[in-house]
Amino acid sequence: MPNAILKFDGRETTIDRDVTTIGRTSDNAVSFPADSNVSRYHAEIERRGGDHYIIDLKSSNGTTVNGSPVNGETLLAPGDVIVFGGSSEAVFAFESPSETTTKTDKSPVTESGPSLSEAPGMSAAGSEISSLGSQASSEAEYAARNALQQGISNATGAEVSTSSSNPTVLIAGIVVGLAVVCAVAAGAFYLTRGTSGCSATARIIKPEPGDTITSPVEIEVETENAECVERAVFLIDGQEIASASGPDFSVTLDPKEHPELADGVDHNLEIVLIDQDGRKIAPSGGVALAFETRAVVKPSQTPIVAQTNSQPGKPTGRGQPSLVQVSEMTQRLVKQFSGNFSYNVSNKQFLQEVQKRSAEYAVEGYSQRAAAYRDTINIAFVREQNIDPPFAYFTAMSRSKFVIEKQGADEGLWRLTTAFVTDNKYNGMCGTETLSDPSQTCAARSAALYAKAIIFGVFDGDAIYGAVAFGKSPQDAGAWKATLPQNRSDVWTSIRTPAEREQLVRFFAAGIVSENPQAFGLGKDRPLSELYRVAM
Repeated sequence: MPNAILKFDGRETTIDRDVTTIGRTSDNAVSFPADSNVSRYHAEIERRGGDHYIIDLKSSNGTTVNGSPVNGETLLAPGDVIVFGGSSEAVFAFESPSETTTKTDKSPVTESGPSLSEAPGMSAAGSEISSLGSQASSEAEYAARNALQQGISNATGAEVSTSSSNPTVLIAGIVVGLAVVCAVAAGAFYLTRGTSGCSATARIIKPEPGDTITSPVEIEVETENAECVERAVFLIDGQEIASASGPDFSVTLDPKEHPELADGVDHNLEIVLIDQDGRKIAPSGGVALAFETRAVVKPSQTPIVAQTNSQPGKPTGRGQPSLVQVSEMTQRLVKQFSGNFSYNVSNKQFLQEVQKRSAEYAVEGYSQRAAAYRDTINIAFVREQNIDPPFAYFTAMSRSKFVIEKQGADEGLWRLTTAFVTDNKYNGMCGTETLSDPSQTCAARSAALYAKAIIFGVFDGDAIYGAVAFGKSPQDAGAWKATLPQNRSDVWTSIRTPAEREQLVRFFAAGIVSENPQAFGLGKDRPLSELYRVAM
């Protein structure tokens, strides 16, 4: 039966083991080291008899086969297109008979991603490590081919000269057999030679996991049994970035030398030891780091000057935070909400969408407009309905930018319709006031009653998903909730529908701008949190 193969990045890997692992780190059988959307250990392909099943290992961004998500496991068929993390694509296939018979004519394919020798600037020691396997393969292949050709030549010549040359053919077969034995022996010799007997280990103790590298930092290493170690090689996402000799094996990591890593997601820094014979020692674990190459602007202490409601100005265009800064702002934002809910908001695609959408909200004057409604919002949402104040302010910012003029049937700071609040009796405390009344008392009380029904009545106190469902009736919000996975902590992968993703992005974009105005070039504005942290 032909071998199964996985085609990706212009190369192919034979699926010739019972379990083939796939992920971002180089210790997987198939790795995508440059794709941060792929999890460290993302998926695996299991071979069961003649069938192959792909299993998603609860990856952050999921796996699809021909566009359908892999939930549990999926049986693979030739031609299936597999996408890991939404960005790295591979095709499942079987080798054709011609590929099987001519496989020795192909260059060996490394299954575990870039080796040390493929990294830029790799030293001679690292190159020797990666060349051992190919050297053994080449010598064994040459010996086998040479013996085979001689055997065939002798057998052919004997057949021409005499019709009774079976002994010659037998000798040719023996020669071929000996060649195969020699080839196996040569391969075993080089494989044995390439395995280090050194028992040294190394662990990176500085920087620490989760650190954001904003300036040059010395990498500190803790080693054991390092007497047999010649040097250490440091890699980020499988690519060599530095090397050092003992005894401390320390190097300096400067984020300015790696601007491409300032993308808002974690990158794996690891150390690989090389022994005195140039052999690679089993690598130790790495640390996940974020990188930032731009200075963070400190907010000024300009006081808020409340003013009447006015139209927003034009975007300043002066501030465009990096993806790392957007990630940090987003992490701080979710911590403002109560309920002990855990949110994963580090998905790169999500952060990129928030970064792009933030430009729409980076408009001067929002905090002055919001200040005019401070007491109204705090009383209606916080004091009367016990709703987290950032929910009230960020939803208003995302939906109206604190401009109350009607837009079609939508009215007030939260853009609700009179028909909606009347039908659901959310305006029972309004009296004669309307959603468009300049005081916004009716709008705030109606929106607060509605928000309470969504947050507590549907989402059990989860304000983030309440913000995403804001605008739906409680019945529609409940129906949408039923489509979500049971564990919805990873908001971007849990929310798949375009309209809800759009509302999620707008909520976070409005939130990070309104909490970090100086980072977006809004020198005259102040964080909205200063409005709801006052005593009431």
